Amino acid sequence: MAPSFTARIQLFLLRALGFLIGLVGRAALVLGGPKFASKTPRPVTEPLLLLSGMQLAKLIRQRKVKCIDVVQAYINRIKDVNPMINGIVKYRFEEAMKEAHAVDQKLAEKQEDEATLENKWPFLGVPLTVKEAFQLQGMPNSSGLMNRRDAIAKTDATVVALLKGAGAIPLGITNCSELCMWYESSNKIYGRSNNPYDLQHIVGGSSGGEGCTLAAACSVIGVGSDIGGSIRMPAFFNGIFGHKPSPGVVPNKGQFPLAVGAQELFLCTGPMCRYAEDLAPMLKVMAGPGIKRLKLDTKVHLKDLKFYWMEHDGGSFLMSKVDQDLIMTQKKEPVKFVDLLGDHGKHVSPLWELIKWCLGLSVYTIPSIGVFSALGLPVTQCPLGLNAKGLPLGIQVVAGPFNDHLTLAVAQYLEKTFGGWVCPGKF
Repeated sequence: MAPSFTARIQLFLLRALGFLIGLVGRAALVLGGPKFASKTPRPVTEPLLLLSGMQLAKLIRQRKVKCIDVVQAYINRIKDVNPMINGIVKYRFEEAMKEAHAVDQKLAEKQEDEATLENKWPFLGVPLTVKEAFQLQGMPNSSGLMNRRDAIAKTDATVVALLKGAGAIPLGITNCSELCMWYESSNKIYGRSNNPYDLQHIVGGSSGGEGCTLAAACSVIGVGSDIGGSIRMPAFFNGIFGHKPSPGVVPNKGQFPLAVGAQELFLCTGPMCRYAEDLAPMLKVMAGPGIKRLKLDTKVHLKDLKFYWMEHDGGSFLMSKVDQDLIMTQKKEPVKFVDLLGDHGKHVSPLWELIKWCLGLSVYTIPSIGVFSALGLPVTQCPLGLNAKGLPLGIQVVAGPFNDHLTLAVAQYLEKTFGGWVCPGKF
């Protein structure tokens, strides 16, 4: 049946409104964005900044690299780049250098062998940044809210304490959206964070300061939180890895605002990093006793996995279309991926499955077509390189509850296949 005249008029008005909103957005981008001499920060030249957290920890344990040199390299990078991206909103450089010196002194005493050091402190001497919404002792903890601008954390959030206990050295806290509620990372206290792949673009929210800080090589591992995409979207926007764990595995204690009611079921604290090999070790530390609920040490055979993927969400006239570069990137690998996974590869059309569901013919529940957070599924956001404009591409890898080891294994495969994080400024 053809739509009625009224319905056609409503559709036309909605399309016109969407067009006008798009024009306003483009004008704001041109006239109101930050002004810098370059679109991106300078590429990394210090080799220490191009190593994963696991690699750095190993070199420090083996006494092949001094911890103080690693921390100083990151401080130099932050001083050079952070004025452009505004990712880190409060430094703790003096404390970090003291902690790095203490690590070097401890190693100089040679009281413990490398295996013992790895077991006790898997992230010994590794630089860390923390989303401002989490308590880091002595640092602001406002979540971008003006009436909390003087709030100073008197203790560490549980995950921060666990990472520090594993040897990580915090360099500072990173920007977030006001009360961690928005799609970008901008507030009246700290201002706006900028995307290192194009400083006129936003970084996503609410863990966007963490995302851009990691992407710009101002940190190597970081802490974020996610209730509706607050780890995954900044990881996507900034071309890094981010993992939303299965709910209830990683403790949320020590962040503001506190999750209440139904939010407690969905809020997840998780790792963000540049290198996929850091995800599982970070999760093991951050989860504490909760790690027993996962199977991170289980060997994953990708051939035995059944997987489904979707190229796009079906589209809407009120939303931007999925970037064609992203669709083409997904098509680069499926043949190899299907070969790797055996005979299980099968494309899924969300729209077709929705129609079948309405008729009672689909083998899927309606939430499985898209609502990952509501179902409490673990999700790993993975970078897939850059598009024609030099902006990050990415994909979410989703598994069943408490099967985080599957998404993390696929993340490492995708990193090897697509190259993982790309250093800004090299495009």
